Amino acid sequence: MRKPLMVMVAAVMAIIGFAAPAQATATAVNMPFSMAYGNSTTSGTIHFTDGYSATVSGAVHAASGERNICAYGVNGTLQSEFRCSDFAAAGGPNQPFSLPLSIPAAGGVQRVDITMWDRPGTLLAREFCTRNGCTRLL
Repeated sequence: MRKPLMVMVAAVMAIIGFAAPAQATATAVNMPFSMAYGNSTTSGTIHFTDGYSATVSGAVHAASGERNICAYGVNGTLQSEFRCSDFAAAGGPNQPFSLPLSIPAAGGVQRVDITMWDRPGTLLAREFCTRNGCTRLL
C-alpha cells in the first residue's frame, strides 16, 4: 500500500511542477559583461561563487555626463542589497568598482541585474546576467 501511494504522490508532484529548492552550485563561474550608452561604457566580470554570493567588478567610462553602475542579486523573489559604484566623470579616468552581493538562501545569487545611471538619476542602460550569459534589457 505504501509503495503505490508514494509513486502516486511523486507523479502528482511532477505534474504540478513541484521542485526542490535550488542548491548552491558546485563550481564558481566568472561571467563577463559589458554595456554601452552612446560612448559611455562599462565592462567587467561577475564572479558567481559556489556559495551564496556574487561580486560584480569592472570599470565605468563616462564620455559625456557623469555615469555610475548599480547592481543587485536575485534568487526567485529574494533580492540582495542594491550596490552602486562611484560616479565616473565625463572625459575623466575610468572609475573602477567592486560590488559584493549576497543572498543567504538555498542557491544564493542566481541572477545579477546591472544598471547604468547618470547623475540626475536617469536610467540609461540595463542588463541581467546569470551563470549562462547576459541579456540586454534597455
